[in-house]
Order: sequence, then C-alpha cells, then structure tokens
Amino acid sequence: MNEEQPSKGDISHSARILIAYKEFPAPSVGHAGGQGIFRLIQTLHQRGHRITLVARLRKEEEPLVQETLPYCERVVTVPHHQALSGPLPFRIFRSYLALRRAVARTLRETHPDLLLVEFTQTAVCLLGVGKPFAALRPHDVNWFLLEQRSSYQRGFRRWLTRCLARRLRPLESWLYRRYRQVLAISEGDRHLIALYARPRQVLLLPLNPAFSDGSEGPLPVPPGPNVLFVGAMYRRPNVEAMEWFLDQVWPRVLEKVPEARFYIVGSAPPPSLLARADGKRIFVSGYVGDLAPWYRAATVFVSPLRVAGGLLQKVLDALAMGVPVVATPVSNHGVGAIPGEHLLLADDPEEFADAVVRLLRDPDLREQLGRAGREFVLGRYNLEAAVAQWETTWPTAPKPNPGYSVVFSRTQTR
Repeated sequence: MNEEQPSKGDISHSARILIAYKEFPAPSVGHAGGQGIFRLIQTLHQRGHRITLVARLRKEEEPLVQETLPYCERVVTVPHHQALSGPLPFRIFRSYLALRRAVARTLRETHPDLLLVEFTQTAVCLLGVGKPFAALRPHDVNWFLLEQRSSYQRGFRRWLTRCLARRLRPLESWLYRRYRQVLAISEGDRHLIALYARPRQVLLLPLNPAFSDGSEGPLPVPPGPNVLFVGAMYRRPNVEAMEWFLDQVWPRVLEKVPEARFYIVGSAPPPSLLARADGKRIFVSGYVGDLAPWYRAATVFVSPLRVAGGLLQKVLDALAMGVPVVATPVSNHGVGAIPGEHLLLADDPEEFADAVVRLLRDPDLREQLGRAGREFVLGRYNLEAAVAQWETTWPTAPKPNPGYSVVFSRTQTR
C-alpha cells in the first residue's frame, strides 16, 4: 500500500468508490448497520459519485438487491454463510473467502479511486489484498466491547474476557494502520481509535437517523403509556438487555404505573424472549417493515444495554423522532447526548425504573426532552455535511472511467 499522505483539493470530479461489506445494505434489511450503509451509498450517489458494492447476501435478502441497485453502477454479491450448507466454521470460511475473491477481482476490473471497507471482520477478510486509497470504518471497537462485558462477569469468565480484550487491542490497532484512513461512526469511538491508530487519519463519518419527522399515520398499537425497545433480537447484547430490563426494571415500573405496556420490536427474537410475552403488559412483535409508526406510538423509549459501542441507531432514531429516551451510560457512549438535557441516563435497576416512571407521569418533561433530543440529533448527525468533509481528504486525480454499465452479478462459491 502506498503510504504517502493524501493531498486535499477540489472534489468536483465524480469519484469511483468500491464499498466492501460483510452484510448486504438496504433500507429494509432489518439491521442498523445495513440500513446506515445504504444511506451512505444513497448520499454518495446523490453527490455524483459512482458506487460499486461487493457484499455477502442471505437467500431471503435477494429481493433487497433491487432497493440498492439504483444507487450503484455495479452490485456483486457472494452467499452469506447462512445461505450455505455444511459445518458452521467451514461455511464461514467459504463465505469470507468468496468475499475476498470478489473484492480482489472487482478491484482489478473497476480500478476505483477509493476502497471503503465496512466493519472489522471485512478488513480481516481482505488482509493482503492490494488496495488503492483505502478507508476502514470498523463500526465497533471490539476490545472496548469486551472490556464492558467483563465488568458484568465474575471469576474465570471475567478473567478470560479481559485477557481477550488485552490481546485484541494491539491486533485492532495493527489492522487500523493497514489503511490510509480510519472512519469512526461516533465521536466516542473516534477518540478511542485515535489513541491506537497513529499516524493514520481518524475521521468522523457517523450513522445518521433513519427517521427525521413525526408525520401522522395509523399507529400499530393503542395509545397510552407505551414503553418501546427496538433491536435485532438475534444479537446477544440486545437479548441480555431485555432479560435484565424484564427481570429487574419492568416489575418496578409496573408497581407505580400498572397500566404501562412494554413492546419489544426486532427480528428473530429467541424462544426464551417470546415466552415472556403475556399479551397484556409485555409484547414481542418480531420483525416489522416500518419502524416509524412504532416510534410515534411510544411514550418512552428505553435502551438498557449493558454492552454497547459505536453509535446505537435505535437511540438516534428515537431522539430524532422526538421520543424521550432512558438509556444506560454505555448506550450514550457514541451518541454523546447531554444527560438531563437530551435524555435520561441510569445504570442501576431502581434508578432506571424511576426514570421511566418519571417520564410516563410527566408530559411536560417528555415534551422538553423530546424537543431537545430531536434538535441535538438533527444538528449533529448530518451525513451530508460529514461526507462533504470526508471528500476533502480524498485523492484529487481520478482515473479514466472504464465505462462499465449497471449490472447485478452474483459470485458463487464452489
């Protein structure tokens, strides 16, 4: 990799950008990372840049290609490991090997001005692949997540998790330095990464709210004291957060607001969580295609995560929709909202329940926090402005356009 520092200058030309991602980005893909990367692709396209996407694709996601294709000149997919057969380790190996080969081949065919690698796992997969000017957006600082998890563990498990965190930190730092730029999705992560990525540039390219208006429409549930959580429920931190909330917080809320209802919205909830739904005070909906009506129906949004990094899309979306939020401090790590001004923070079960009850009972406080939170998010998380700033760091001399047309190609593993 060429180690010269990029020059800054006129970005009036249309850049050719290859985006490599371990999942598939689309507006209705059902996970925040894929939705956020889609909005980045959309913004880059609207600014006149030409996008090639290489990504892994689950079988059920094949219809989503048509949502993303209009914003790309080329889309190349390989099967996600969940779309393959055989033992899990072998399926993961085959899938990532196919992704690596597809990216290497697409680099040779398209000669992009910039390679953007989304997620640390994708970067590991591409080690040794020759790159042009390349940027890594890791999304999570994994050693930091492990350190958070260890604080809730005991005994040998705690010792093991801390050992893994200590080993992972230098490995992630080494990986950052393989790229010309590192892009953080939150200010909190930018500070963490900058300590270990020197002398690489660490820039802020945040996720942005999926929703930014409170437009009227039919609500999915009756109005009332509705408490909402949104998250992909096949992810361990979300399930653990719900177990903690249901066991230690929700009974305290019901003691003081017995008419309150709690809605858990998100794809693939495990049987253990589905069994907690009673149809009266606890509801587990599973995947929904449009989350905006659920935010509109919410009186309070909660983010009781014990382990969180990057930038929680669920918290951004709630704030942008003007829904008052109660969150754990780690949920606010990336968001950077001011406690008491934009949202309420609590880490202790009793304090968390008291904050939820306080908001359920106080409409004036809900309105105050909702308005302030919305203004905070819409002012800080402006993707258009962040992309414009990022553009000033790109190389200024574009290569000749090879003149490829819009295609959807599928690379299969053998």
